[in-house]
Amino acid sequence: MTRYVLFDLDGTLTDPYEGITDCIKYALSSVGIEENDPQKLRSYIGPPLRNTFALYGFDEEKCEELVKKYREKFLVTGIHQNFTYDGVIEMLKTLHEHGCKISLASCKPERACRIILEEKGMMKYFDEICGATEDKTLDTKPAIIGLALKRLGVAEDELEHVFMVGDRDMDIIGAHENKVSGIGAL
Repeated sequence: MTRYVLFDLDGTLTDPYEGITDCIKYALSSVGIEENDPQKLRSYIGPPLRNTFALYGFDEEKCEELVKKYREKFLVTGIHQNFTYDGVIEMLKTLHEHGCKISLASCKPERACRIILEEKGMMKYFDEICGATEDKTLDTKPAIIGLALKRLGVAEDELEHVFMVGDRDMDIIGAHENKVSGIGAL
């Protein structure tokens, strides 16, 4: 019996606070907004960026501009400001050695996920990497988890052996929408 474990990235495997919040502040400052509330900024880690910028009352077009502004900085500096949580590498290695099939299921663009996992030495433990598309055709957690299940070749009768590990309600909701167990990470 194969076990499958899907992981969120930000806030679950790595602490991206510095990189993500610096880039959000950078994007918002481009439209004259100064955001320095650490709790508010932390709440923006995980959900799609478009949703975050919409909280400021921006329309879809302006949100797209802000996402581009965010990525302008993120792809240069923010992507490298991730810190792997203690024990994560050892955990992934153990799961891999015990025959678990492991996939990433993140709302971060897949290209960025690959860069981070490679940089942090985690890529070799993953069977699949599933992230959002930059054109927003795939950017919800339920859809990304569904893609991970498909790429892993998980059959309907194997869903009881799949676990989604994440730090946000959207990870658990996405797991349940795909009929798999959700495990919350603090």
